[in-house]
Amino acid sequence: MINKFNSPILPNKENILGILGGGQLGKMIAMAASKGGYKTHLYCPKGDNPAETVVNKVTHGDWDDFDKLVEFSNSVVCATSEFENIPSKSLELLSNKTKVIPNSVVFRCAQIRSKEKEMAEKSGFRTPKWYLIKNTDDLIMASKSMGFKGILKTNSLGYDGKGQIRINENSNLFEIWEKLGSVECVLEEILEFKREISIMYFKSTDESDGFFPISENFHENGILKKTIAPAILDLNAEKELKTKTKQLSQNLGLYGIIAVELFELFDGNIIFNEIAPRPHNSFHWTLNGCDNSQFDILVRTICGLPVKDVKSNGKWEMFNLIGNFEDTVDHLYDDQDYITFLYGKKETKIGRKMGHINHRIT
Repeated sequence: MINKFNSPILPNKENILGILGGGQLGKMIAMAASKGGYKTHLYCPKGDNPAETVVNKVTHGDWDDFDKLVEFSNSVVCATSEFENIPSKSLELLSNKTKVIPNSVVFRCAQIRSKEKEMAEKSGFRTPKWYLIKNTDDLIMASKSMGFKGILKTNSLGYDGKGQIRINENSNLFEIWEKLGSVECVLEEILEFKREISIMYFKSTDESDGFFPISENFHENGILKKTIAPAILDLNAEKELKTKTKQLSQNLGLYGIIAVELFELFDGNIIFNEIAPRPHNSFHWTLNGCDNSQFDILVRTICGLPVKDVKSNGKWEMFNLIGNFEDTVDHLYDDQDYITFLYGKKETKIGRKMGHINHRIT
C-alpha cells in the first residue's frame, strides 16, 4: 500500500494512517488525524498506552517482531513515529512496505549523539566541544582535555536526562563508565548559557514547508518543566537559525516535522544541543496557541497537504504535569484560562509526564 509522494493522501476508508508508539504523543497525533477525517492504526508493545483509547485499530507487538510489523505496514498508507528510538532495522523494514515519515535516516541520526553532532556541524551549527568515548582510556584522556568538567552521555537511547552523568575533578571515571553500562558514550563540555530555545521546522511531501514560532524552555532535573512562546530573539539570529535548520533538514532528507533544541549563550551565540524528529514537548502550547498545532501540521506533512509558516494567536506558557502533580495544580482548575491536558496514563511515576497545562499570557 505504498503511496508515492506525487499525490496527496486524502481521508477515506482505505487511507489509514499508521502511528508507531502508544504514548501521549501518539495519542495527540491520532486525535489530530481524527479531526482531519483520517482513521488510524497504532503499533506498540503491550503496556500503559494512552494512545490506544483514541485510535481505530491497535496491533500489539515488539519492535523486533518483523512478522507483525509487516502485517501492520500492509494495512496503512503511511506511518509516523511518536519517538525516535525505534530500531533502525524495524524502520527500514517498514519503509520497504509503506511510506515512513520522517525516514529511517532521520531517526538513525537522532538515535546516535555523535552522528547527530556531526550532521549539525555539517549544516553550519556550532556544537559544544565533544569527544566520542569508546573505552576508559578515551574517557580519561578526554576528561583531562576538558579539565575534568563535562557531562558523559550514552551515545544512544538517552532522553529526559537519562543516561548521563556529570564529571568533575573528584569523579571516579571507572565507576561512572560502569554505571552507564560500559557502552559507547559522548563526553560534552558543560556550557554556561543564558537560556534554552527550540525551533520546529516542517516539510510536506508536496515540498511546501514552514516554521512554528520559537519556544523558550525551562528544565528541572533534566526534564522540561515550562515553555514560553513565542520567544523573543534577535531577527538576524532567528533568520540564521532558520537557514541552518533548513540545511540540516535538507541534509537528512526530511519530510515531516523536526524540533531542534539549542542553547543561547550570554554572548548571543547559539549552540546546537539535539534534534527530535517528532512532535516535541516544547511545542504543546501550539494546541491552543496556533490555528494548526504541531500535531495537525504533522498529519498534513505526511499526507502531502500544503503547509506554511504557523503564527501564534498570542503569548503562551506551557507547564508539564510531572509525577504526583495533583496537589500542586488544584487551584488551576478554578480558572478556565488554564487549559488542562491529562494523558490518561494509568501508572504515576517520579519524573513521568502525566499531562500539561496551556495558559495564554497576552
